Amino acid sequence: MENLNQLKEFLSTPRKIVLIPHRKPDADALGSCLGLSLFFQKLGHHTTVISPTDYPNFLHWMPQNSEVVIYNAGGSQARADALIANAELLVCLDFSGLNRIDKMTPVITDSKCKKLLIDHHIGKEEFADFELWDITAAATAELIYDFIGLMDGMHLLDVDIAACLYAGIMTDTGSFKFSNTSAKVHRTIAGLLDLGLDASRIH
Repeated sequence: MENLNQLKEFLSTPRKIVLIPHRKPDADALGSCLGLSLFFQKLGHHTTVISPTDYPNFLHWMPQNSEVVIYNAGGSQARADALIANAELLVCLDFSGLNRIDKMTPVITDSKCKKLLIDHHIGKEEFADFELWDITAAATAELIYDFIGLMDGMHLLDVDIAACLYAGIMTDTGSFKFSNTSAKVHRTIAGLLDLGLDASRIH
């Protein structure tokens, strides 16, 4: 990961963090946002997940889903803009091109605060101060698990974080049927299951 030590130093004090998935987020995008948000909260940061658009009801079971701000929902845009304006770190998850966040694009582009990108898609734009970008990863949620390890935070993993990350990896691997289901994916999943995760409930 680029600039890891600088990021660790930046996050050594409590920060206001906004996490953003791509428009119409799937389980990987939303699960990555909520899982990482829960992890950052354990480090003492104040976090908000802002989605550019709504998403399917079958994702509403995820921990802290009720706290997600929908940017294009009635009355939410002004609040979201204020949260972004006051943020100290913007985290862009499961997308690497700013055109994938619809009406939020100019707001994020104009923001002067630090930006962290974690993604596994090709076509990365150069807009982030910190990056964990790996197109060989099966899912962004897999990279969130790696990121937590890089931040020396594996001891903070819990079943809620695990559920979010499992959902993302499960869906982006086609329930572990796709060719991107590597040995590393299985090791990651084993680590999540070790936390007491109810995988059948998520399926």
